[in-house]
Amino acid sequence: MKLIYAYLIIFLAFISCYDDKGNYDYTSLNSVTIKPFSFGSISYGDTLQYSPELTFSGDTTSSNFDFEWTLFGTKKFKSRDLFYITDTIGSGIIILHITDKKTGAIYSQHTILTTKSPYETDGFVILSRGAGNESILSYLRQSYNSNYNATETNYYTYKDFYNVYEEINKESLGQEPVRIMQHFHESDYNHNSETGSFWILQGGNNSLDVSGISFEKDVLLKDQFLDGVPAGFEPFDIVDMTWSTFVIGKDGKMYSRKKNSEFLFNSGYFLSEPVTFEENGTTHEVNGLGVIHHRYTAGSYTLLYEKNLHRFLLIMDSDQQVAGKVTAPFVPHDAYESNDVARIDNLGAMKMIHCGAYKWDNYPDAIRFHAILQDPEGIFYSYDFGLNSTKYGDEPAISTIKQQVLPEATQQVLSNIIGNGKNIFNTGYTDASAWGIKQLLGYVLITHNNELWLLNRTTGTIILYDTFEADITSIDTEIYNAWVAGIGLANGKFYVEEVSAPAYTNEVPHRMFSFEKKFGEEIISVRFKNGSTWM
Repeated sequence: MKLIYAYLIIFLAFISCYDDKGNYDYTSLNSVTIKPFSFGSISYGDTLQYSPELTFSGDTTSSNFDFEWTLFGTKKFKSRDLFYITDTIGSGIIILHITDKKTGAIYSQHTILTTKSPYETDGFVILSRGAGNESILSYLRQSYNSNYNATETNYYTYKDFYNVYEEINKESLGQEPVRIMQHFHESDYNHNSETGSFWILQGGNNSLDVSGISFEKDVLLKDQFLDGVPAGFEPFDIVDMTWSTFVIGKDGKMYSRKKNSEFLFNSGYFLSEPVTFEENGTTHEVNGLGVIHHRYTAGSYTLLYEKNLHRFLLIMDSDQQVAGKVTAPFVPHDAYESNDVARIDNLGAMKMIHCGAYKWDNYPDAIRFHAILQDPEGIFYSYDFGLNSTKYGDEPAISTIKQQVLPEATQQVLSNIIGNGKNIFNTGYTDASAWGIKQLLGYVLITHNNELWLLNRTTGTIILYDTFEADITSIDTEIYNAWVAGIGLANGKFYVEEVSAPAYTNEVPHRMFSFEKKFGEEIISVRFKNGSTWM
C-alpha cells in the first residue's frame, strides 16, 4: 500500500510541472432555429415572397451564415429571403439551407409548394354581354390577402382576366349570352379529378363547354344531341351531374343524356324527346324551369319544383341505372311538423316565390331546402325541409318539413319588393351554426332592382344590405362557407360582398371588393368557381 501512495505522489508531481499548451476556446457555437413555413398552392406567374422567421443563439446574426433556397430540386437562390416568380406548374419541395460559415453546420427547413394554372384556382367566372350583344367570358381569381388583419378586413384579393375565352382560344365566344354553370366528374385511383368545366349557354346553337383549368373550348352542345338539336330549342339552364345531364329550354322542356362514364365531363348523347314523369298511369312532360341547383355530391339527385304540377320532384343520379329518372320523393307520415304545412306533392293554394338548397351536416339529411311561399291573402312563409343521401342506395325521403309565418316587418318589406321590379334570389349554402374563417350566417339574398336585401333564415328578419348604382343582374356565393358573394350589375360592374355574421352586425364592411373596369355592357351570369369536385 505504501508503494502505491509513493507512485501516486510522483505522478501528481509530474503533471503539476506539465506546461499545458492546448487551445481551449470556449466561445459558444453559432446556431439557428428556423420556424416551419408553408405556402400551399399559388398560380403560375405569381410572385412568391417570404422572409423566414429565424431565432439565433446568443449574439449570433445572419452575417454568420450562408443562405440557399432550393426549389423543385433545380432552382437555387442564395439569399436570406425568397423571391420567386413562379415559372413551373406542378408540385415540388422548397428547401431552405442555412450554413454556419465557421463550422460548416447546416440547418434546414422544407415544405411542399404546388403551382397551378393561373385559371385553375377558386374565383368568380363572369358571363357578360358586349355592345354588339356578343358573349364575353371573364375570370376573377381569388387569393388570400397576406395583409389581412384586424384593420385590413378583406380576407381575399382578386385579379381579373377579362375576356379570357377570346384571349385563350383566339376566337369570339358567340352571341346572346344566357347562363354559365360549372360541372364535374368523379375521380378514382386511375382518373384524377379536374377543376370543373363550365357550360356556356348562349343563342344561335353556339352553347359550349370549356375547361375549368385553361378555358379552352371542349365541345359544342349541339354536337351532343343524338339526332340533332330539337326544333325551336333555345337554351335556358343546364343540370350536369355524375351520371346524367339535363338541358332546359326557355319553354321549360328538358332533354336528357345518360353518360357512358362517370370519369368524363362529356360522354353519351342527349335524346331529342322531352323528359317525362309518370305517376298513377299518367305521363306528364316535365317543366324544368324550377330546377334547384346545388353542389353537394352526397345527395346524388337534383330537386325540381315542377311549376305545372305545383309540386316537388327529384331527378335521380345515384348510379348509371337510375340516372335521369324523374320521381316523386317519399314523404313519411311524420315528416310534416303540423297538419297545416303545405304538402310536398301539392303545395295547394300556396304560391312558390323561391326555393334554394343549403348545406346540412347533421345525419340523416344530406341537403336541406329553404323556400319562401305566399298564401292567397298575401302572407309570406318560410318553408324548410331536408332530403337524405341516396349515394349508397337509400331511397330518397323528405324529412322535418317546417312552415312558419315570417315576422310582420318582413311581410311589409317582401310585399313591397316581390314582383315589383327585378327580383333575383340566392340561398347561402351554409347553416348559421357552422364556422369557417368567419362566424357564418344562414340567409337568402333577395334583389329589388339595385337593392340587395338579406333575409335571415334563422330569425326571419330582413334588412337592406347594400345599394348599387345599377340594377343587380346576377348573384352567386362561394360554395365552402357562403360568406362571400359576387354581385353582377346591369352596367357591367362587379362587386364582392362579405355575407358573414360580423358583416351582418356591421362589425366589418359589407363591401369587400369593387372593380373600376366594366366586364362588358351588362353582366348576365355569375358563378363561383371551386376546386375539383362537388362539395
